[in-house]
Amino acid sequence: MKKHSFLKKMVAISITAIVVWLFWPSIAPKQLSTANERLTKKTTIKTINPPQKKVVQPVSVTGKPKKITSNDSALLVAKAYAGELVFPPYSQPLTDKDFDRLNPNFFNPQSMLVDDDGTKVSAALSKYRYTYPEAVFATLTGENITHAELQLVDIETGELLLTRKFEQSEENWQTQFEGQRNLPSQLQASIKAHINGKNINITLALKYVDSVATLEGFDSAFHDKADMVIKAHLKTREQGLYRIRANLFDANDQPIAHLVSKEKLDKGNTSLYLKAHQSVLQGRKAPFYLSTFSIELMSPAPGTPAKYGDSLLKEYVIKDFAVASLSHRPYQPSKQEQQRLLLLQNMAEGR
Repeated sequence: MKKHSFLKKMVAISITAIVVWLFWPSIAPKQLSTANERLTKKTTIKTINPPQKKVVQPVSVTGKPKKITSNDSALLVAKAYAGELVFPPYSQPLTDKDFDRLNPNFFNPQSMLVDDDGTKVSAALSKYRYTYPEAVFATLTGENITHAELQLVDIETGELLLTRKFEQSEENWQTQFEGQRNLPSQLQASIKAHINGKNINITLALKYVDSVATLEGFDSAFHDKADMVIKAHLKTREQGLYRIRANLFDANDQPIAHLVSKEKLDKGNTSLYLKAHQSVLQGRKAPFYLSTFSIELMSPAPGTPAKYGDSLLKEYVIKDFAVASLSHRPYQPSKQEQQRLLLLQNMAEGR
């Protein structure tokens, strides 16, 4: 019995580890997107009369809830993973609900209540991560603000790097500062405001980095079996494993796919390929265009932070490409993906 119980525990632990391994990159964005939705739905606090208490009749339970076994969990994971394999990992479908892929550098505004009357103040930066020589923009929104200033602080040492005063505009209070090439990696913008006779402090985290690579342009798209292929040209300042991301849109500005390419690149002028699979292009109106570029030099070892690049382009229009030229062959999962799916299916069958 002890041995049987131990085996059940090991199966449950294995399933949990596999779920995290397979789906961790997609779980975090959903949590952030939910937080952003909650933020945008907040309204001004109003005083209301408490609802009258209602007598709730107890509900009788006629049966026990169905116990979910480790095999059931493995079966659910296997089905979800099989569904993902319909599309290649380098060309995943994209919708207008995929907030974090559409806004990968979004800054989540920070809000706080000033008093018991519901007076609220909100502070935000134009984005989270900046690349030299970009300027940093900050806004402060709220009522009865007398004056405010921004202090940029090195989190590691506590050193005050610069101070900027906010100026009032028609809609909010604004300030900015020019970027510096050698700013510390861990920064915070401490906003100090005087509101309704009170001193309010809001702390915002940000990153300011020096670019390790620049996306300079693309060649015309061409077809390769079931893929539309676009060659990207970069100038890298460091060698290493790079990951390039871009979002693909149609002529109606509707998102089509999230494209990802990962490759080891040498220092200097180099290139890699972004690919869009036919499964995401069917029924879409041309011309297509690429936007929301992200260039990342991936971490070579645990504890070593990733580095980032910049782009000379805001978007690239893909002209004169015929989707009809693509093969309709469905995506064929790699051997590694097939092995993962087989492992999950075996676990679901108790093997």
